[in-house]
Amino acid sequence: MLRRINFYSICIAFGLSVLLILAGSRYTDNTNYRPSSENRRNIKNFLKIEEGDESLIQPVPTNPYDGSPNVEKIFERTRSKIKFELWNYNYTASGVHRLEDLLMESGGRPLKSLIISTWRSGTTFLGEILNAMPGNFYHYEPLLKYEIIQIRGPPHADKALKTIKSMMKCDFIGMEDYFEYGKGHLHQFSHNTRLWDHCKYKKELCFDSEFTTKFCKLFPFQSMKVVRVRLRLVREILQDKELNVKVILLIRDPRGVMQSRQHRNFCQPAPDCWKPELLCADMISDYVAAGRLLQQYPDRLMVLRYEDLALNPNITTHQLFKFLGLSVTQSVEEFLHSHTNVEVAGVSSTFRISRDVPFRWKNVLDFDYVEGIQITCKEAMGLWGYKMAHNASHMASKDFYPLEQYNLVQ
Repeated sequence: MLRRINFYSICIAFGLSVLLILAGSRYTDNTNYRPSSENRRNIKNFLKIEEGDESLIQPVPTNPYDGSPNVEKIFERTRSKIKFELWNYNYTASGVHRLEDLLMESGGRPLKSLIISTWRSGTTFLGEILNAMPGNFYHYEPLLKYEIIQIRGPPHADKALKTIKSMMKCDFIGMEDYFEYGKGHLHQFSHNTRLWDHCKYKKELCFDSEFTTKFCKLFPFQSMKVVRVRLRLVREILQDKELNVKVILLIRDPRGVMQSRQHRNFCQPAPDCWKPELLCADMISDYVAAGRLLQQYPDRLMVLRYEDLALNPNITTHQLFKFLGLSVTQSVEEFLHSHTNVEVAGVSSTFRISRDVPFRWKNVLDFDYVEGIQITCKEAMGLWGYKMAHNASHMASKDFYPLEQYNLVQ
């Protein structure tokens, strides 16, 4: 008996160390992070060490007659899990009295957030902060199928906006092209950790529009990030009272954006991703749109600079959650602590010493390249409060702080 206990202890210790390595090795598909309430379950699944009758539990419940997923059992477990994770949640912060007031399947209205930005502007980090919230259904990049383009109007705007609105209504029926694309690009689903918990065992669940529609309606919170649609088009979403979506525009210094894009192979062949003049024209367009939309929807749009989030993640997150009507939970606090104080390699890693990230371009970019960006982006940088570097020594100087205050003209 003593040997068996020692063996299990060794296994557990080994498993914990492996899990820590996994958490620090690669974070590109969001499969390693889970809220703290799930940690014990994940360790047991990884080691295949169970207690008592739990060894008989399958990752996805199945029907005994054909082995197909028992979706009703999945729904039942998901409801129970959400209630458990939110048992002490402060619903008054969300303007309601109980969980059911936020559930579509109960006739309630979920709290919904939409991040609008562009590639390599910090959306992965911001999206995962929101996804650290228990009971959140994460619509990750619903427009991946459009590849590397910016949607500024016809011919794609109408269909793209229709996709966003349908997903925010948990209506996936008729979205065959979305599911077909996802079959060859599983990261379209894997970032949605609550959905992927089931799909990673039975991938056909992720390609099932009826299952996804019903599963989505179980959750009190929804978040989405989009990097292919410009802000002025989002007016249509803000006008839709049924959607009741709050929008976050995330802006980043074009020098930091272009430095980050240099590390992504997908970017260089695409003009919308590789040309700073297009990036900065979009920044000007977003500035104008933000001013106008804030006049009409002051309580539905929030503007964030990535640098402010990275330099002050805790304060900025609390401000953001207050705007969204969310109460900051322990799982969100834990995510911020674990992802802003340690550096893990990888272009898509969100484990960063966050205060070091915003100005990394100062030390790695050639000044001639930076000067070209600054000449092209002078107007955009001035509007959003990004200061110019005068020369190579000024750029690399510790005394050069590239941020200043900005004002949105409304």
